[in-house]
Amino acid sequence: MYKDISVVMTGSDGDDHALRLSVPLARHFNARLLPWQVVELPDPAYNTWAVVPDPGAERVHEKHRHAAAELAGHAQALLTDAKADARDVHVVEALNVSAWEAATRECFGSDLIVVGKPDQPAMLRQHAQGIATLLLQSGRPVLVIPEESSLPAPPKNVLVAWRPAAEAARALHDALPFLQSAETVQIVAYDDMDAHEPERRHALLNHLRRHGVNATSFADESQGADLTGLLFAHARKANADLIVAGGYGHSRLREWALGGVTQYLLTTSRIPVFLSH
Repeated sequence: MYKDISVVMTGSDGDDHALRLSVPLARHFNARLLPWQVVELPDPAYNTWAVVPDPGAERVHEKHRHAAAELAGHAQALLTDAKADARDVHVVEALNVSAWEAATRECFGSDLIVVGKPDQPAMLRQHAQGIATLLLQSGRPVLVIPEESSLPAPPKNVLVAWRPAAEAARALHDALPFLQSAETVQIVAYDDMDAHEPERRHALLNHLRRHGVNATSFADESQGADLTGLLFAHARKANADLIVAGGYGHSRLREWALGGVTQYLLTTSRIPVFLSH
């Protein structure tokens, strides 16, 4: 069960919406919200004559701190109006690290991390890379809420994007509180060519039933079609409120990236996505 839910806000347009939808979720799970307003402080410039920071750097930092304090005050007012069970909004300063790396350090004591996703195409790739950092370095599941999306508390219809891999198994079990509250849960798999997979999926359904989840499964061949498109089509047909998926990623020169279906889910989904790694 989720008892501590972190909400990470970095100043994007999706922050308010994610925070608002987090309040009824926290009420449903009898959880406390831990809101973090992260501000990324620019690295100080050095003059050409000495290895000392430019004195103007502190003024720039104060400007960013002031903007972050205003955002934190706005978020605090939103939580107060909603009468949310929440700790005060904390401002986290990110110096010499990215905002997402700084947020990671604050979320180790959370059961779930909620982040918003902006609509602007220009911001989506960078934002997705930040969410990947949070997911892969925090060890916590991340719920990504697209701007203008809806999310009942709890979600009624959940789609689980399944593949026989550790990340999918971790996501499935990390999402159990959502699955146990849902009216319908569908395990959806494509291109599972192993002859034993139908038997394994049947065993998985029995395992979920012992956890109070009455799930069904669907398996098919993609026949070369885009897997993300197939998942979205299935999600629309099932009237899914939430998609659960494993976060498949790797490290390359300290830059985290998510590949394949997961990356496209992050950047294109209009439905909230629950990711775990």
